[in-house]
Amino acid sequence: MSNPDDLDDGLLYDFENEELVAQSHSGSDNEEEPQQENENKRPLDEEEEKEEEARPLSKRQKKLQKRSKLHVKKKDQVQYEVNKRKAIPKSTPEEIQEYFTSLIREKNPDLSALELEDLYFKKTDFLSTAKFEEERDLDNLANFMQQNSKAPKAIVFSMSNMRVADVFRKLNTNKDCVKLFAKNKLKDDVKIVEDVFSGKSKKLTKMKYFLATPTRMEKILETTEVFFQGKDKLDVILDASYLDPKDNSLIASENTVLLCTVLKTILKKKSSVKILLY
Repeated sequence: MSNPDDLDDGLLYDFENEELVAQSHSGSDNEEEPQQENENKRPLDEEEEKEEEARPLSKRQKKLQKRSKLHVKKKDQVQYEVNKRKAIPKSTPEEIQEYFTSLIREKNPDLSALELEDLYFKKTDFLSTAKFEEERDLDNLANFMQQNSKAPKAIVFSMSNMRVADVFRKLNTNKDCVKLFAKNKLKDDVKIVEDVFSGKSKKLTKMKYFLATPTRMEKILETTEVFFQGKDKLDVILDASYLDPKDNSLIASENTVLLCTVLKTILKKKSSVKILLY
């Protein structure tokens, strides 16, 4: 018969473990007491809250509060401007004219009223595109052109060389687009424009859209007069809905003043011109 003391039944081990667990629980209870005290702390009543709020702010608190209000105000103003830029392309000709009038006046503070008058646009310079209800992005640009641009030739202005390239890829489905931007040599751009209007090539004759930045078109118009020849109508489409990563647009950027100058040149030298905003 075996000796009961030789049995490795773990009873002693379990007993010692229970003591350790008990001690651990006891220590845990002691650690929770301060937390319970905080939880049981009496909340401020309504009168005390009013007194807390009535305490004068420190200089630092006042400064932080002022900064916070200015930050919110600036953020709201930025969002207002962004929403305004998005809304302009869908506006009436009168609203578009008013927008450009305000812009021209702001950018030329030293000019007299008479001098400003020469720079202003007329509401009849613009055509409404408000009926186009699709999202004004690259995917819908071809649909917009088909519905709104009826002239045999059209100049499409975009705000950057990269945007001109993006528009070209989307719009050139019928092989009727010409890219005019700084990545080309100026003499090559002038030549292809003159070749299109010369009628010597059937392939080039079908070209309708001249995609350009305001900077490149200004230089082309200084070099050749082909855009102003003949009595055919000419559409000018402004790629105005697109906002770059900094929320600038074609009609709200450093280049907008130059755009206005180029537009006025086209309107003065060419009859039957209409400006459309996409």
